[in-house]
Amino acid sequence: RRFKIYDPRPINISTFYSNKMFSMFIESRYFAKTDAYFGFSRSDILPLFDYNYTIDGTKYEKFQLTAAQFSLQWNPFSDYMQTPSGRIEIDKRFPKFSFQATQTIPSVFESDFNFSKFDFTISQEIPFLSGQKSAILFQAGLGFGDIPLTHLYSIAPNNLDRDGFFKRITFAGKNSFETMYYNEFFSSRYLSLQARHTFNKVHLANEINPELAVVTRFAYGNVDKLQQHNGFLFKTLDKGFVESGVELNKIMYGFGLTFFYRYGTNGLPTFEDNLSLKVNFNLDLGF
Repeated sequence: RRFKIYDPRPINISTFYSNKMFSMFIESRYFAKTDAYFGFSRSDILPLFDYNYTIDGTKYEKFQLTAAQFSLQWNPFSDYMQTPSGRIEIDKRFPKFSFQATQTIPSVFESDFNFSKFDFTISQEIPFLSGQKSAILFQAGLGFGDIPLTHLYSIAPNNLDRDGFFKRITFAGKNSFETMYYNEFFSSRYLSLQARHTFNKVHLANEINPELAVVTRFAYGNVDKLQQHNGFLFKTLDKGFVESGVELNKIMYGFGLTFFYRYGTNGLPTFEDNLSLKVNFNLDLGF
């Protein structure tokens, strides 16, 4: 999770899993300006809802996975300082790169599925002399083989599937899709692009100085072997997904508001179902 490449969907009462896992891993900062991770894990997974994955007529309602994973975070333009407690990043510069590879090992501990996944992220921030800044985040994931629902990509949904606009008001994420419902889309391969421009603070009243940002997010993906996923209905991103919105950050005591609208080929028929209002929070520690 430290590499920001993981399935960020929160626990949802309709899709609990019983997941028993043990792992062993090594973390290293041996190479300059990198954080590296290499580990093995063993999982026993039981979906606690109607779902099974079928291979050659065999239905897997629960399954076992043994996997190896390698992750690398590379910040080539940042400056670091060696301290008694370890190396710290003292001057964060962009772009930053993340890479992660996951491979199951079917021949070890009777692992049921064989698949590979490769994930890549580039983040870039461009500051301006005026104090404004632009940020771009590109993410991509590619999976091969028999990938169960637990390990498909769901990107970063952050909207509750509830009737009524005000019942869906929750906290916004930093890079999540605010109008995408939990469990709505899954992908075995995807790419997404997010663009944000942050303006200078606007003085409205005493101690009310919101920071305005405009954001657009796009995602595209698809699922291989869709017919092998049974019992749980979901959509794919083969028609793309687009949302845009406005953030009013740090209105008071770090709290703000976000407004997003979903449009395009995956827009919903009802206007309010495409609209999202969230509360956000920014904590500035001064470094």
